[in-house]
This record gives sequence, C-alpha cells and structure tokens, in this order.
Amino acid sequence: MAMKLAGRFAAFMKLAVVSIASAISIGEGPLRGDERAPAFTTASADRTTMLFPVDSAPTVDESIVDGPSLHFPDQALRGHSDPGWQAYLRVWKAHHHTPDDVETRRFLGLSLNRSSGLSSKRGRSAPSWLTWRAGSYDEIDTPHFIIYSQADAAYAAEIAADLERCYWTWTQMFFPLWEAHSQVSAALDGLKPDQTIAEFLQEHRGRITIRRKLKIVLFRDSNQYSYSLSGDVPGIERSTGFYSDARKTMCLYASENDDAATRRHELVHQLFREATRSELGRGMPGEQSGFWLVEGIAGYFESMNITSDLATVGGWDSPRLQFARYRILVGGDFMSLDELSTDGRVAAQQREDLARWYAHAITHTHRLMDGGVARDRLWVYRELAKLYRIAVELPETDSQPSDTQQGMRDFLAVDDQHVIANPSTRTLESLCLAGCPITETGLTSIGARPELTWLDLSRLPVGNDAFQSLLPSPSKLEQLSAEATKIDSGIDSWLTKAARLRELDLSWTIVDDRVIGAVGSAKQLEVLWMTGTRITDASIDAITGMNELASVDVQRSLVTQAGIERLREASSAEINPLELRTSP
Repeated sequence: MAMKLAGRFAAFMKLAVVSIASAISIGEGPLRGDERAPAFTTASADRTTMLFPVDSAPTVDESIVDGPSLHFPDQALRGHSDPGWQAYLRVWKAHHHTPDDVETRRFLGLSLNRSSGLSSKRGRSAPSWLTWRAGSYDEIDTPHFIIYSQADAAYAAEIAADLERCYWTWTQMFFPLWEAHSQVSAALDGLKPDQTIAEFLQEHRGRITIRRKLKIVLFRDSNQYSYSLSGDVPGIERSTGFYSDARKTMCLYASENDDAATRRHELVHQLFREATRSELGRGMPGEQSGFWLVEGIAGYFESMNITSDLATVGGWDSPRLQFARYRILVGGDFMSLDELSTDGRVAAQQREDLARWYAHAITHTHRLMDGGVARDRLWVYRELAKLYRIAVELPETDSQPSDTQQGMRDFLAVDDQHVIANPSTRTLESLCLAGCPITETGLTSIGARPELTWLDLSRLPVGNDAFQSLLPSPSKLEQLSAEATKIDSGIDSWLTKAARLRELDLSWTIVDDRVIGAVGSAKQLEVLWMTGTRITDASIDAITGMNELASVDVQRSLVTQAGIERLREASSAEINPLELRTSP
C-alpha cells in the first residue's frame, strides 16, 4: 500500500538556515573493523554520559557514576583513548563526588565560592555590525563566553548557564580535538591510578586556560533577530539560531518556547571552529565534500539531555531518531553515506530534498557515534579533524564505516531489552516506535508521558492499555498513529480527551462508530485514517461535521458505496486518498 505522510513528521523538518595545532596522539596501531567498544556495558547501551559543574552534593549515587552502567566518552574507543583524556574525565568524576574541593574547582576554572562565575554590566563593546548604542544592552561575561544581550536579564542568565554546561560537555566528548587537550594532558601527566585527584592537584597546581572567549549575541525577540540579520542571511526568519563563520559569532533571540536544540546545534558549529586549533582560516568546513558530517554532528548534539547531575548525548529517545524511525522503518527511505558525502556545502544547500538530506545526515551520525562499534566512532573523530583542519594523530582504521540499509534498520529498531536498559529521562514530545520489535513490557517501562504531542505505535502488538499507560490524559496530543495495533473501541472515552488532535490513524484496527463520536471533540482534526475498520454509514454525519477535515480514508471499512457518495457530496475533504494494492 502507498505510504502515508505523517503530518507531524512533515512539519518537523523545517529548512535550517546553515552557516557556514597541536598534535594529538591516541593509542597505537590500527583499530580493526570487528572491534566493538566493551564500554557499552549493557548489551544495548546507547548514549554517552558527561558531567558538568555542580555546586551541591549530587543526587546520583557515586556507585552509579563509578560503576559500569554509564558510558563515558573515552570508553567508546576501547584501548585507544589517550591517558590525558582518561585523566581529564577522572577530574570531572572527582568534582562530581566532592564539588567543594578547592583544588579541583581551581583546576577547572570554577569559582571557589560556588558562584556562577557570571558577571554583567552595561555594554559598550558590542560588535560594530550590531549598531547598538552604548549602554542599551548588557554585556555578560562567563568563563568561556561574552554575551551581548538586549533580552531579559534572568533569561540571559539562564542561557549563559546552559552554554557553559554545553561547553564542558563538548570538551569531554571531543577532548582530542579541544584546544586545551595538550595543556590538560601535560598538567595531569603523572597522575597515578591509586592517587586521588585532590592529592595530585595539591602537588601539581594548575588551571585550564583558553585563548579567547566565544561571542554570543542574544536579541530581544524574533523580530529584532530577523531585522538585524536578514540583509546578510536570506531566510533567517525561519531559524531560531545562527552561527556566523565569518563573524565568529552565534546569534540567538529570547523566546517563551526556548529552543535548546537549535542553540546547541549552532554552538557545536562554533566550538569546532573556535574552541579547537582549526587551521581553516577563512575557509568553510565541508566546502567541497563531507558537509553532511558538519551538520550531522551538530544535529547529533541536539539530543543533549541535562538533568540535575548528568548530561547525556544520543539515545533511542533522541527527538531526531523518532522521525528517522518513521522515515526509514515505516517509509523504507534510505540515503547511503556515499550519496551524502558527495555534496559540499553549497551543493547540499541547493538540494531540492534538503530536509531529507539533513535527516539522514543526522541519523547516520547517531548510528556511527552510538552504534557500539569503536571503529565507526573513531572514524567520526578523524573526519571531523580533517573537515576542520585540526592537526591530530588518531589510530588508523582498516575500512570505511558499515553502510547498509539493514544496518541502519537494526540500529533504529529497538526492542524491550534496549528500552528497559536505557531509561529515558528527557521530556518526550514525540515518540515513534513503529516498526520496532517492542511489546507492552517495553512500553510500560517508559512510564507516563503527558507531554507527548506525537505518538506512533503502528503495527505493534499492543492495545488500549499501552496507549493509556503512556498518556493517561492525551490533552496535548496532536497526532496519533495506531495502525494495525490491538486497539479497540474501548479507547473512546480516552479519545474524547484528545481535543488537540490534528491527525488520527486507526487503520486496520477493530474500532467502530463509537470512536468517531469520541473524536468529535477534536475541532482541529485535519486527517482521519479509518481504513479497514468497522465503522459504518452511521459515522458519515459526524465525519462531514468535522469542519477542518482535509483528508479521510474509509476504504475496506463497513462504510457502503452510498455512504462514500454522501461523504463526497457533503464534505470538501479528499476522500479515500490512499491507493490500496494489498491488505496489510
């Protein structure tokens, strides 16, 4: 049967406005293609854990941080991570356990009195291209950023704190490429396995230093952002953040709906360009080829999830992977690395299928980083060093990364064991597990997710209880896909609470006319799939009364031909748009 286009999925992929040393030695010898990182300590560990500055005793138990259940950045490269990287992460673990320790705080450059390290004054030195009058903005100084802001002071302080956390997270993930790699490695040289960080730093005092702070401009609102940048960046009004390679500045604006994902995406562009010893000069990364990884790694960092104690990047619950499952597992779409790699920056941005290109670039990056194959993850590090012209020495790999459609499907198709072993701690607004070998056992482990706006459990062997367990109250739900599940008309009272529904797919289930009455409360319903259900002509009047309905499919239901003709006469919606070839 023809593929349906999920409305939530189509809306998600907006076209982004894209902008566009010291030697490092890690390990010895080539990394073989069959070497898998043992640090993926459960069979299905799928995310990387980092730590960040804390000012109070952590709520996460020390045994968890030091135990085998968390996967830290250096571990994924097996025995090929260098001693400096391992020592640096030991510093962060020590800080996590004893955040009051003065020597550790001094080494990391954190305030010794637990203050935020943030200071603010009326600004007088903003970049000239802003044309901001002196004193009309705040100049916020943090350990690693200078922020020029006309936004609310409290909002700006929150953004500053998040940028600092993201900075520290990135340094742990990409320590080999960080500008302070050699400095930190030298400072921690000689640290013994049985020696505490506090003891070592008392004897070898030092402090991490950086060459320059990164510039951020925080506009008052979207109007000021668009007005100020539209002359230089066509289409800037479609974005919520932008990094300018030419100006070495990231631009953001204040919003009630804070877009942390875009901020982190653009920050990663800035960090690879400015927090490394990149020798690109005025050049652009990926200008001729390989631009997919420039965007892929930034999109990968959109998955960052920060709790009170830990930060993680990656995971089956990453927002981008929900849409990847729909695109690849449901739709059968696939772009190979060869196809992605061909395009340089300009060619990629001129593609007619740019949204599709971005989606596959980011999904491939997730797979290479978190698929459990050390060789693939190492390849990403090497390629990033080439793209940004960072002088590094990393172990050679004996082949290109694996690149098959089945390999991608295997990565995306999580099962009960995987979901249970990797509990989600993030806010889940979108969840697609269609095409996954998952049962009610796995779904129950996810817990209630009242924030969901898109839920797709199509073709899973689950019934009403699974949907109601995930969403006790579907008050925020905008799109529900339950095609070929065990859902039945007992779900009707639950559906009456889904007043924001815009798209509903109950195809090939045994629901009947009761559910049509239940969804009458969804005044904004635009798409209704009832293919192969038990609804009858008794539902026709209710369907024609759905004023916003643009498409409805009732093929192979109990609706008669006469009922279909009544629909065509009384409704302006497209009737039976799906071209059925075979039953599911």
